[in-house]
Amino acid sequence: MNLFQWLIVPLLVCLMAWELRAFIQRRQQLRLARFVVWLMAAVLILYPDLASVLAHTLGIGRGTDLVLYAFMLCTICVLFHLYGKQFVLSRNLVELARREALRTAVAGRGLDRKSVHSASELKDQRTGGSEA
Repeated sequence: MNLFQWLIVPLLVCLMAWELRAFIQRRQQLRLARFVVWLMAAVLILYPDLASVLAHTLGIGRGTDLVLYAFMLCTICVLFHLYGKQFVLSRNLVELARREALRTAVAGRGLDRKSVHSASELKDQRTGGSEA
């Protein structure tokens, strides 16, 4: 084993233990997926020729290219997933703002300059006067 393997593999083993413990406690599938990713990284770091053998089996020239292609595909998948989540959050925020605007609307008031009041004036109108 070289210096890089001596430094990185124990770190990956700690990460795997952390993810496995969290998976056992909370039963989150994401934790198990992370465990598998760390395991694959540790195996490929310990046995770098394995990536080359797998790459040649798939018709790719080098193991490094295989790792790069896999990383690029995973990154694109994550980006699409995050974009979808952000789109849903944005849509939910708009819906929430619409509901709140309808819930707090005052009947008979338009958007003319005379109908714009401060929050304290609206409270006074609703309660029937100022509270002392």
